[in-house]
Amino acid sequence: MNKDPRKRVRAATRPTGRNNSKHVGEIAEMQFMLEAARRGFGVARPFANNQRYDVILDAPRRLWRVQVKASGAEHHAGFAVRACWRTTHKHMPYTSKQIDFLAVVIQGRRMLGRRIWYLIPVRALGGRLHINLYPFGCRKDGEQRFEKYREAWGLLGEPEGRRSEIV
Repeated sequence: MNKDPRKRVRAATRPTGRNNSKHVGEIAEMQFMLEAARRGFGVARPFANNQRYDVILDAPRRLWRVQVKASGAEHHAGFAVRACWRTTHKHMPYTSKQIDFLAVVIQGRRMLGRRIWYLIPVRALGGRLHINLYPFGCRKDGEQRFEKYREAWGLLGEPEGRRSEIV
């Protein structure tokens, strides 16, 4: 047994099994699909993982391709989000040919079990690889450029019919 307590702590906090980023991402996708269905949208997942989008939303006038991200990574007064995909050698920004929206769920220690959704049109990302979201405010001017997309479900259109009674 290793007697160095720092190594034991690192080993205990290292992502394993269901605690890794892939699992966290899959949970975020399910949360997004449940929230969208609760709001009356049709939801579907593409077959396999060979598309840049995670979920297809069936809105009244069209289908939306949505990439879902989760962030609990606090960065200064906000939350850091990777707004890109990776190749073997580099990070690539999402384009409007790949996705229509980036959906980000903020869920961290400060959230106390609540979730905040951001529904950001891909064009608003402007080719950025990383963005920071500030649901609790920020001192820097201009850093809150994505706040207008907080809980912006209306950008997807109003689904026909009533909201589901799913809790």
